[in-house]
Amino acid sequence: MKRIAVLGSCATRDNFNSIFNANYKKKFECVLMQNQSSIISMASKKRENPVIPEDNFSEYDEWCVRSDFTKEFFDHLARLQPDTIIVDLFADAHFGVLEIEPGEYVSNNRWKLWRTKYYKEALKDKAAELSIDKDREQYMELWKKSWNTVLEKLKKASPKSKIILHQIRNVKEYYNFDDNRFDIASSGKVKNINVDYYNEMLDEMHEYIRKSNQSIEVIDLFKKNGEFLSFDEHPWGLFYVHYTMDYYPFFLNQLIVIEKDNSWFRIFNKKKVSK
Repeated sequence: MKRIAVLGSCATRDNFNSIFNANYKKKFECVLMQNQSSIISMASKKRENPVIPEDNFSEYDEWCVRSDFTKEFFDHLARLQPDTIIVDLFADAHFGVLEIEPGEYVSNNRWKLWRTKYYKEALKDKAAELSIDKDREQYMELWKKSWNTVLEKLKKASPKSKIILHQIRNVKEYYNFDDNRFDIASSGKVKNINVDYYNEMLDEMHEYIRKSNQSIEVIDLFKKNGEFLSFDEHPWGLFYVHYTMDYYPFFLNQLIVIEKDNSWFRIFNKKKVSK
């Protein structure tokens, strides 16, 4: 069984969830997750957990914020020594970072961090924001330096782990209950973003990672398998990286190929949506 660590988001982690891949446990175990953290944040120094009991956070939400601040992922990585580390860049596209002291950053997670008392009193309208929406050139310059740092940290913590880049993309359209197709950005159900621009930035970051180390493997299902969409009935709801259910078996198949274990390989017919 291959032991997997994820530095990314649900777009990667969901592939190791029986809701999406019923039999994944026959071959894989996800032993570690860093959720929705920017590469720039992960390259910064450790900080204390800002979540306090008055924030009334669930255990999951507290963990998301805490781990982004403490960078505990690298300590866990050194202890667990997984076979494979899979990286996706969701947070760098969708969140960006806050500079909480000169040269030190945390992920600007609007879903989690913004709900804390710490954010409301110490960061909101005070900490400098940096994102691909506002500061493309500055963000990319810092992001590239940060990736170099994170790659060194990954190799130092778990030198024998294989590193895989999951090249996620934001999809433009979704299916509703009647299988009609609609534009996600203008749906009013999620934040309106420029999907083409976000994907352009992801492409630039992906290219930099691929060139930074030739040994990094890549999973790019959009190049290999074509178009995917989102859909109203996704278990976590409609979103740009909540893909139709055919995406996840394709991902697992590609991972199996990369892991060079064809004994469990199966060909799944691509379906529009599994309901």
